[in-house]
Amino acid sequence: MHGYHGRALLVNLTDRTWQALPIDGRMARMYLGGNGFAASFVHTLVRPGTGAFDPDNCIVFAVGPVTDTPVWGSSRGHVASISPLTGFFFDSNFGGDFAIAQKRTGFDALVLTGAADKPVCLLVTETGVEVLDGTAVWGLDTEQTVRRLQKKHGGRTEVLAIGPAGENRVAFANIMASGKRTGCAGRGGLGAVLGSKNVKAIAASGSARTGIARPDDLKDVLDSKREAMMQSTSRLRTFGTPMLVGMIQGRGLLGTRNNTRETFAGASGLSGELIREKYHRRNTACRGCPVACGKDIRVDSGRFAGSTVKMPEYETIYSLGSMMENGDIMSVSNAAGMCDLMGLDTISMGVTLAFAAECFADGLLDGSRFADPVRFGDGGSLAALVEKTAYRRDIGELLALGSVRMAAHIGRGAEKKIYAVKGMEIAGHSARGQRPLALGYATATRGGSHHDTRPRYLAPDSDPGFEHQPGYAVQSQNATAVGDSMVMCRFTLEQGFGTTINDDWASLVRAVTGWDLDTAELECIGERIYNLERNISVCRGMGRGDDSLPWRVMNEPIPDGPAQGRCCPRTQLDRMLDDYYRIRGWSEDGKPALETVKRLGIE
Repeated sequence: MHGYHGRALLVNLTDRTWQALPIDGRMARMYLGGNGFAASFVHTLVRPGTGAFDPDNCIVFAVGPVTDTPVWGSSRGHVASISPLTGFFFDSNFGGDFAIAQKRTGFDALVLTGAADKPVCLLVTETGVEVLDGTAVWGLDTEQTVRRLQKKHGGRTEVLAIGPAGENRVAFANIMASGKRTGCAGRGGLGAVLGSKNVKAIAASGSARTGIARPDDLKDVLDSKREAMMQSTSRLRTFGTPMLVGMIQGRGLLGTRNNTRETFAGASGLSGELIREKYHRRNTACRGCPVACGKDIRVDSGRFAGSTVKMPEYETIYSLGSMMENGDIMSVSNAAGMCDLMGLDTISMGVTLAFAAECFADGLLDGSRFADPVRFGDGGSLAALVEKTAYRRDIGELLALGSVRMAAHIGRGAEKKIYAVKGMEIAGHSARGQRPLALGYATATRGGSHHDTRPRYLAPDSDPGFEHQPGYAVQSQNATAVGDSMVMCRFTLEQGFGTTINDDWASLVRAVTGWDLDTAELECIGERIYNLERNISVCRGMGRGDDSLPWRVMNEPIPDGPAQGRCCPRTQLDRMLDDYYRIRGWSEDGKPALETVKRLGIE
């Protein structure tokens, strides 16, 4: 098959055995790759009722047909499992160079089941996998682990690694990926799943290349889109994702002080323009990408003073900056750097800290009980709080739970201060002011992620209302499922080929695979994948009650600024859910109907 190697590697960590499984043309055309392959394996292998840390849970790393091809943004991979943060199916897209190394081993998917009896590292090559002793790297941070394994196995080896947070099963521990521009599977706590299996790291190297069915057609497609893509990403190339700080602040949608407000007086100190002017060192790019939206910056003070570090992305600036009422970009950079070393999701980390800060401010948590209580505006303590969370020390024992479980522990109305959906903290795109994201977050398979339904930023004074959001959410979710299965970067796909599934998307798949595939079939693939994800979680208890929004989003309108007065009342959400379920072909309680499942060919 063009675009695929046609093999998956199934590893049983308990008895340290492995086998190669075939991925045939039917499976490839039904689920495409990446996200679709991962969901298919989780659906097949993990029984309902299996906990995230149970040995019977599996974790799947998958690539797609465009991975390791000339397509821009095709160096990314995908991972999925049952999440310790949400309890449901969860998938995450990640950058770095590991996905290319995995594709070159000749395995389109790597599936881990069982659990090792002591720390291990995996070495994946074209001949299979070796399960190696990992005790020497257990306890190291992610950067140390990557360096150690690349030195041992050779410079062309790429590595996925967890940090102390994953070892200690912090609910939002992530997985870091090596590469010239490092990446991470940031959300959902999948690093803790690896930790529960005693897998410290996975190293991969190979030389198998991806066959392209119609290379001339692929070149023509890319040539026709390159100029427009470069123009539409020009600000990304200059400022990176922090370019969003000023724009979102200007619309009154920048979550501030645990989302009690959505304008931040200190926003200019966190802007992409300021970072570019004062701290920029160099641009960085994922392999083969002309956009180079990544940046390295100089840190002048704090934990990493004198070092050059990866610039914090917009989501990190929101969570550790404005949500914490912290306008010091250096403290955000230090905390973000510590998150990467410890292996922690910066979004859940920052939003959980903001929740804790409000609980301390309102007396729901007693500051005298902890060596380091969490305070709004105290940027200098953030890096230390991140480290305490990774090791579950002092207040870190509570923070490691995530905000939802932490609220249940505190009680006394703390749940009204949560900014999370399905157990996962919401990203930096307003659930109150961004009309598409109210329903989008509520129905997201992942919970509080902006990577299921995509944000749409219209003119500052424009309010699209709620009427058309059910149709948009379905369309956007199907598209993100396809993008994550190809597997492609959101920026290059959306800015180069459009934000929804169209014939330009289909032309990429046709050129690589040689299939006679049209837009309608690609749309059906996205619908199938999203329904499969939902079905996995429905079998674990997900229903209409989980498709909800935080109390504050439904009951406290934005208090001031350009978006003043916006919220999503429960009655409005219920109306949208009714329409959304009808379009999806789901029951009134949010379960895919039998005829929908049959129509999509889901077993």
